[in-house]
Amino acid sequence: MESIKKNIDENKDIKDIHKYIIYFSLLDVLGKYAFPNKNHGERYKKLLQCFSCWKYKNIISSLQLECKLGQIDENLAVVIRKKINMNPLTHDHFFNKIVDADEVDFTEDKLKEGLTESELELYDKNIYIIHRARYDNLFYKLRCFVVHEYRLPTPNALDLNEDSLVPIYYCFDNQYRLWFSPKIISLILDECIEKIKTLNIGSYKDVFEFVPKCWI
Repeated sequence: MESIKKNIDENKDIKDIHKYIIYFSLLDVLGKYAFPNKNHGERYKKLLQCFSCWKYKNIISSLQLECKLGQIDENLAVVIRKKINMNPLTHDHFFNKIVDADEVDFTEDKLKEGLTESELELYDKNIYIIHRARYDNLFYKLRCFVVHEYRLPTPNALDLNEDSLVPIYYCFDNQYRLWFSPKIISLILDECIEKIKTLNIGSYKDVFEFVPKCWI
């Protein structure tokens, strides 16, 4: 696995979406190897939570959380909307500015800050939907875009820094969009390869030894 990853990194002909696809394909193998009884989404979350030190894995994206407000309790949505509206992504004079996730996104504690007891109860009841905007889930959603649809949800239209370790928001068609650099995926893959090697659960090839009767 390490040699495959090294060859990919050193091959200058592998660019753009193709690099994402290969990295995520290798992460698919690692996920099935480490967590064979989990579904795809859960495997990715477990890979991040168990084997990666990625700073943002438990951070909640303000932009993606905004997309889910219609699915949570209406009273809680009003409170969260006010928090989201305080960040730069909702102010017109910030358009055309590249914004780091650090400036606008939420830790769990920051999102809960100032909530009343009843609002905290609503938060706990709606936590599954709220956590769909968390970066461990968004990491998996990006994988689905590139592997299943052969596209990036946000093209690098501004020639953003492809070595950036920070998720970035940038203005695209007069709205902000979230972007992950391939470097983030690459480093998470490196971490997972290194740490999964310590597991005593056989070899990578074991993943492919079972020949299934059913494909559906």
